[in-house]
Amino acid sequence: MSNGIVLNHYSLPFNTKDEASEGLLIFFKVLKDCKKYGLKILLVDEDQDKSLMGLELFQGYFVRDWFNSSRNKPELLDWRRFLKNVETKQPLFEQVDISIIDEAIEVGLTGSSNPKPILLASYYFETFLASFAASEFWMKPHISVWVYKLGDPIEETTYKIPNLYNDDSLEIHGEELKKGHEDLTSSAMEIWENRRELFPHLIFLSRQIGTALQNWSARPDILNMAKQSLKIMEEFCEKWQASEYHEYRHDFLTELGLESKVSGESPSVRKNRKFRTERTYYLDDGRKVVFEYHVKLPNGYRLYYFPDTDQRIIHVAYLGPHKSTKKH
Repeated sequence: MSNGIVLNHYSLPFNTKDEASEGLLIFFKVLKDCKKYGLKILLVDEDQDKSLMGLELFQGYFVRDWFNSSRNKPELLDWRRFLKNVETKQPLFEQVDISIIDEAIEVGLTGSSNPKPILLASYYFETFLASFAASEFWMKPHISVWVYKLGDPIEETTYKIPNLYNDDSLEIHGEELKKGHEDLTSSAMEIWENRRELFPHLIFLSRQIGTALQNWSARPDILNMAKQSLKIMEEFCEKWQASEYHEYRHDFLTELGLESKVSGESPSVRKNRKFRTERTYYLDDGRKVVFEYHVKLPNGYRLYYFPDTDQRIIHVAYLGPHKSTKKH
């Protein structure tokens, strides 16, 4: 399965501006879950705006209009922050060139003779549609399509494309989404290559943990525990930025389900210049920081990290054997 879902712009527009405002919040919930599973939004139509702000929900009413009009509504503050975050952290949309797909394949809606590029992309990449809950037609967990494979002879089959459009559909497809996410992170290299999609609130230092992940040779159970720790850190940072947490504390990670023990360094390590140097890294912005906090993993491995209280993100520096704490 692809690590993206296809934006179904055919599910727009809404019938009224009010319906569009309500429907956008439902779509945000879908989008939030998809980001949790490391899924990008795939654009098929080259004419589509690459920014979510430029998406037209109703005639003359765009996402940016909702954003501006919701400024003085406290109940929408978290969703405004969410939108701003997904717009600024990294590109939300990724363009898909469907010209790479075999021209001998066509996919269209059951009951219609016209093929649709978004259906072709979903079928070919074996992934989901992301639809707006604007009409009953698209509010189904599966969309029935026909598939023509032109050749001699012509093959005609039917297929059901999984469709995400609200909380119910997320629950129905939950296991499939989870499996796709686990497959995506099945190796250390994939964690590194997909880090921005999987962990948008974490910063991986490329010369340190990047090297470790790209050359991973340790036991699988260590990597699995590291993945679980990173997922919890990502969840914490998301809640931290949404002000559900107002500070960093180790027990917040435990509260969210972290199974491994977390600790800082002992006073003897902090006072030792050699040991401090071994735990000192340069952040991407040039700051020099001593990484004291670490997750204790199997076989003596450690995952060192630094919570940035200004940006409410976590920098991850090191994944490897326990650093020395004994004087030589």
